[in-house]
Amino acid sequence: MCTQFFNIICINNIYKAFKSLEDMKKRLTKKDICLCIATYNRNEDIRKTLESLQKNKNIPGEVVIIDQSGDDKTQIVCKEYKRKKFPIKYIHIDTPSADISMNLGLKYAREKYSLIATAGDDVDFLEEYFEEILKIFNESSKVMAVGGIDIAKDTPVFGTKEGKLETLFLKIFFLPYKKKNSFRITGPYGNTFTNDVDRVLKNVQWIPGFNCVWRNEVYRDYLWPEIIGYNVLDDIESSYHVYKKYGKGSLIIIPTAKVFHRYSHIARYGEKKRIFVNHEDHFTYYYTHFYNFSGTLKFIWSLFGIILGNSIRAVFGRKKYWLNYKYNIEAIKYCYDNRHLIKQNKKRLFLNKDLSMKKELKIK
Repeated sequence: MCTQFFNIICINNIYKAFKSLEDMKKRLTKKDICLCIATYNRNEDIRKTLESLQKNKNIPGEVVIIDQSGDDKTQIVCKEYKRKKFPIKYIHIDTPSADISMNLGLKYAREKYSLIATAGDDVDFLEEYFEEILKIFNESSKVMAVGGIDIAKDTPVFGTKEGKLETLFLKIFFLPYKKKNSFRITGPYGNTFTNDVDRVLKNVQWIPGFNCVWRNEVYRDYLWPEIIGYNVLDDIESSYHVYKKYGKGSLIIIPTAKVFHRYSHIARYGEKKRIFVNHEDHFTYYYTHFYNFSGTLKFIWSLFGIILGNSIRAVFGRKKYWLNYKYNIEAIKYCYDNRHLIKQNKKRLFLNKDLSMKKELKIK
């Protein structure tokens, strides 16, 4: 009896040891990560990003560069790094679209890699970025995406510091406002955001898209909406989709995975085009995630707040705010007039193929 009991214990211990070895084998490493970067006319920015990866030994299994440029300057940079035995794959497309480009990278990466990193072409990855991200993925299979933090304090991404009255106004009208340790969705136009993160955030509802890593499972049945140009809500829409599907704890932001967002000004939209893109993307976001009674009330209330806020700035602010007010009114009217098309995801009809704005905006 004792011998039999002893044998059972031994077998159990051997099984545990074997299972432990199997678990160790399954642990994700940098080789399991594919980094996808869509770029457009930013060959020098791509060079700096690749330099940061090499310098800080943040080299994943593969880096996929999807280039929409009209010249071969970015391709030359990629060839240079390939000669250095850097694990890089270059893809070129003729259509100027951040979403179509990124989807090409996602389709490629999801078949070969367990994790997919998405980043801007103007981001420096600091030391142990991927190591810190991997710790979270290896701790829990429930985590679908992990984001880091941006240590650049002066980029327009997180905006300037608002006063108390301005923050109150933004809260009242469900518009984006800064809040420490918070990435929450408050409505079709609203969310909280910050670059002031000092602890692991396990209850976030969105992650900045220039700085995150996803499980390939996320992109098995979902890809970014494909439109020409770029979308100002890619990161919010995609990560909020993940949050709604997988629930609380599926998205995490950690302060130990750091990037420096240089925020390139190359190929950025002018003010009028940016405002039109912003409103059209928010209309689409509303139809996708908030097309119900409470969501519609928030949507209308936010639009009223935008018009009111811009009116106040135009009256009491500098002369340039009048133009901003005018563009916002025109953009909101355009989106309302063409809401049936936007609802069908027929977007950017106000742009020509070369991304210039059409003179006649009334589409219907």
